[in-house]
Formats: sequence, structure tokens, C-alpha cells
Amino acid sequence: MESLKAAMKSGQKTHRERYKLSGRKHLGLLEKKKDYLLRAKNFHQKENTLKKLKQKALEKNPDEFYFQMINQKTKEGVHVLPQNVKKYTSDQIKLLKTQDLNYLNMKCSVEAKKVKKMQNDLHMIDMADTQERNHVFFVDTKKECDEFNAAEKFDTFPELLSRKHNIPTRQMLMDPSSQFVNSHSEKQSQLSYAALEKRIQRENKLVQTREALALQRQLMGKGTVSKRKFNKKKPTYKWKKQRKH
Repeated sequence: MESLKAAMKSGQKTHRERYKLSGRKHLGLLEKKKDYLLRAKNFHQKENTLKKLKQKALEKNPDEFYFQMINQKTKEGVHVLPQNVKKYTSDQIKLLKTQDLNYLNMKCSVEAKKVKKMQNDLHMIDMADTQERNHVFFVDTKKECDEFNAAEKFDTFPELLSRKHNIPTRQMLMDPSSQFVNSHSEKQSQLSYAALEKRIQRENKLVQTREALALQRQLMGKGTVSKRKFNKKKPTYKWKKQRKH
């Protein structure tokens, strides 16, 4: 019997949703059956929830008392859940700040190494053009030595012989499809110096954060502290001297 029903359904005409006329597009989206089912299901869920809440309110005993009546509250008719803020002791806060301080020390050392490496690389690039370099050629006779032409040997222009690195050939300069790229051009040097400056700024911020956290740990310690000089950027503190027994 089931196979007969399946065979009958296979021959049925495919149901198609009605098409919205172009003259009625200004009226908005045409609701299909699947849209109506979702809307009806949502409406009935809300309706059932309201019925249960009304029934619960009618059956509630006005003399009942719960401790949550004191701990919780409503704001403009909306129930506000209390925020469970975990409280730490002074020793726990010190331990957390110590762990943060160790992490900042590690990050500061990493940034300092990166800054030093970038400074050394840029210094080597800048010094590359200032160093004197010699390119030695060997010839067999004195006549060849007198007639030796370095521009012809390098196949380049005489004006480019003063370059310390990457001397382009005539073919590289005359060919429009060939683009001679200087690996240490002025633009790349500017980008490298900009990256170095950002890295230095990041290192300075980490150092400032580390110093501020270390100061907080000191202020949480024992002893009476007074602010000696008011300065928003860098205040100074003084601890009262204590007699050691």
C-alpha cells in the first residue's frame, strides 16, 4: 500500500507558489505558506507563554517569601539579573599583578630584541654605500690595462659606475618591459624606518605599562604612603619610615 501511495505522489503535479505581479511590488513582500507557518508558530508560542504566566500569577500565594526577592530587583518593570562579581583578596590581587608583571617583562625583552635587530639591519644598509669597494680585473698586457673601459666591461653607462651595489646594464635600462628594482631604495628605507619607529613606540608603551603595574604593587604593600608631588603624568610617592624591631 505504501508503495502505491509513493507511486501516486510521484505522478502528482509539483506545487508552485503564486507569482507576485510587477504592479503589486510596491505593496511589499508577498507572504508564502512557509512564512505564514513560521509567523503562526511564533505567535502561538508567545500566546501559550502569556497564558502560563497569567495562570502562575493567579495561583501564587501572596504570603510566600523567597530570598531572591531581596537580592534581585526590577528596573522600569524589567527584571534585572544580579551581576556575580567575583571578589578577590589582597593577596590574590598581588599574585595576579605579579603574573601580569612577569608577562610584561617578557614582552618588553622580546620587543627590545626586535628593535635592536631592526636598528642593526638598517645601520648595515646605510653603511653599505659609505664603504669603499674594489672590483679587481686581471689583464694579460699593459696595453689592455691602458685601454680598459669599466663601462664597456659592465655593459652600463659611465655615470652609474659610482654605485656601490646593483649596477644595471644597458639592456635593463633601455628595455621598457624590464623594471630595474633597487633592493635598498629610498622608499624601502623609509618604510623600514617607519616600521622601526612603530616598534619603538610599542616598546615604550609596554615599558610605561610595566612601570605603572610595578607602582601599583608597591602601593598595595605595607606602610603609609603619601603623594609628595602632584603630577598627572608621573606622580611621586613617599613611604613613611618605620622602625624595625
